[in-house]
Amino acid sequence: MNSPQQKSSIGTRGRLAAAAMALCVLLATAPLAAAEKVLLPDGTAFPFWDDATNYRTTYHVACQDPQASDTNPGTREKPLRTIDCAAKILQPGEKVVVHEGVYRECVRPRRGGTGPQAMIAYEAAAGERVVVTGAVSWKPRCQPSSGWEPSVKTAWMADLPVETFGGYNPFLARNIHEEFVIYRNDADAAKYLLRRGHVFVNGKPLEQVFRYAELAQHSGAFWVEEPGLRIHFRLPGDADPRQAALEITAREQVFAPSERGLGYIRVRGFCFQCAADGVPVPQRAMVSTNRGHHWIIENNEARWANACGVDVGNQDWKAARSAEFGRHILRGNRVSDCGVCGIAGCGCVDQTLVEDNLVQRVGGLDIERMWEVAGLKFHTAQSVLIRRNTFRDMRRAAGVWLDYLNANCRVTGNLFEDIASCNGAMFVEVSHAPNLVDHNYFWNIRPSGGREPTSPKDGSAVCTDSSNDTVIAYNFFGNVRAFAACVNNFQANRWVGGRLGECRGNQVLNNVFFASPRRIFLGRAEGNRCDGNLFDAGDKDGLFDVQDPAPNPKPRLAAWQATFGQDRRSLAVTMEATRGDADGQLRFKCAGVAEICVPVARLGESLPAAGPGPFDAQQWKLLREGKPIVACNRLFLQVQ
Repeated sequence: MNSPQQKSSIGTRGRLAAAAMALCVLLATAPLAAAEKVLLPDGTAFPFWDDATNYRTTYHVACQDPQASDTNPGTREKPLRTIDCAAKILQPGEKVVVHEGVYRECVRPRRGGTGPQAMIAYEAAAGERVVVTGAVSWKPRCQPSSGWEPSVKTAWMADLPVETFGGYNPFLARNIHEEFVIYRNDADAAKYLLRRGHVFVNGKPLEQVFRYAELAQHSGAFWVEEPGLRIHFRLPGDADPRQAALEITAREQVFAPSERGLGYIRVRGFCFQCAADGVPVPQRAMVSTNRGHHWIIENNEARWANACGVDVGNQDWKAARSAEFGRHILRGNRVSDCGVCGIAGCGCVDQTLVEDNLVQRVGGLDIERMWEVAGLKFHTAQSVLIRRNTFRDMRRAAGVWLDYLNANCRVTGNLFEDIASCNGAMFVEVSHAPNLVDHNYFWNIRPSGGREPTSPKDGSAVCTDSSNDTVIAYNFFGNVRAFAACVNNFQANRWVGGRLGECRGNQVLNNVFFASPRRIFLGRAEGNRCDGNLFDAGDKDGLFDVQDPAPNPKPRLAAWQATFGQDRRSLAVTMEATRGDADGQLRFKCAGVAEICVPVARLGESLPAAGPGPFDAQQWKLLREGKPIVACNRLFLQVQ
């Protein structure tokens, strides 16, 4: 049993959601300070940009207005009825304001802007809820289920409305993808053979089962009969479907241009939901830039995507690169309940800014070992800044995954909470150039499949695999069941970028480790550096480990310092940390901490900081006076 200080306290804090969202919006919409400067690992400043358009024309869409028509001029008095109609006519320097209502359509932008001073904008009207959904209302003629054995007496069956699918029937299409022949896990085969379509009852999805007989064990579930034109289902509690509001997904995407490579488009304030997209690759998400560049996607909700919520990259590692790509801004969004990935970018995401987003409940298809599952997953990211986001409530999904040949990226000031993944909450994979993971909070990080990790990386907080020059600095690790920092060399034979990964030049500096007895794992004893870290003296079984030289020696701190020369300035002290269920705040206290930090060159430091972890100088002053501090208030409030 965990002590009171070790309890995760993951409760529902719905009453804080409105305040959290308002705070996200405030942070995301505030103008960039002229002097704002955020350093990347190479010492250069991240190249911020923003929408500077003085919009000369505004169109209006209002599906609930009885005067609305797509033959109207789109004025406030005579609005259009559909958003896609506006998409046909918008020109650079123009925007559309969409008013409250449920829009059952896929919006296909026809053109992009020409620069920051001439963007095209899609905006939900201030204070109005605008839902754009890939689902259609379904009022079937329900009959008792029949034709299959053994019969499920409590199940119903109904035919799907073929005429609504328009050439794409998601109840016929399966989740299996072309890379399954390479990255296959036979134990998950049945999950890949599920259909892309979903059924919603009163706004909540039913679970899909693989075989008809499984309906006998599952209320709140459905099964699809071949050839994808009839379903058999049970509502939660075996309620009567004739008394429920039913919807089915009918569209692959909800907001995505048909033409590739459009740029300078802003999308703000919408609720996008219920898409029947396929398992990547390719990434064809519910909201997609379709290999575009310079998009601003802000203050939206994106939820209930079969696979991916948002894609902003090149969609497939075999796709040709456009002349212009990347430079996106994703801020203040709430992305949730996606089967594979919340935010995805398969390359071509260079200089993208991801800030102030809440990404949660990702990985629902339960196919982690197809190796594309995470709250945010970017491939070959260059000079990307990921800051002030919350990644939480993931099962068999990483929080952030930077997949191979990433360079000059910085992941800073984020919260990773309640994550169970075989690859760790924050994963940097086979990257030869410097990357920086700093000033983040990790809380309640666990192995993917059970209580005990099956490998050093299973359930780790920060995992770097066969990478060089990754700096892990000033983070707080709390309640991490596996290694808090796993700097391994497990893919030493993987050839990318003209070379093998070596696991050299990595640094684990100035972090705080609370209730995380497995502390640091190094792929190599030499060529990597750990120092300035603060460990919990209460971790009696705490250990370190080294992959090379074998056998794994698992030394404690004194032997780690004396034998391997690591963590020479580091200390183990008594500390306490609690996570408030009511207010979402992290309270921290420790005693007897000397000045142990070392300068972190990748952060431009020539002198050491006041203390380890993501705490500032004033907080360390209070801690050294024996007083508790409240930390990470803003991030921990981003819950729903």
